[in-house]
Amino acid sequence: MISEKDKKAILDLAKKYKVKRVILFGSASKDKIKSRDIDLAVEGVPDKLFFKFYSELMFSLSKPVDLVDLRKKSKFTEIITAEGIQIYGQS
Repeated sequence: MISEKDKKAILDLAKKYKVKRVILFGSASKDKIKSRDIDLAVEGVPDKLFFKFYSELMFSLSKPVDLVDLRKKSKFTEIITAEGIQIYGQS
């Protein structure tokens, strides 16, 4: 899992950007595995603010971030939605 400090930073930025939901996935979503990065999927960040949101995440978190936009539907986003852990917002 991610640290409480990282989780708070994610939630604060999600509120700031009025994100609909944030899903944690990958190795950081599993308790037993030490992750080297934080994989997040987001829904509700406007296109013009997506990279600003991403850059603020990168500078706020203790590990590198991979960010997936859930609006771009694919098999990958379906798996994230089904298997990831929602840490902010509503489905």
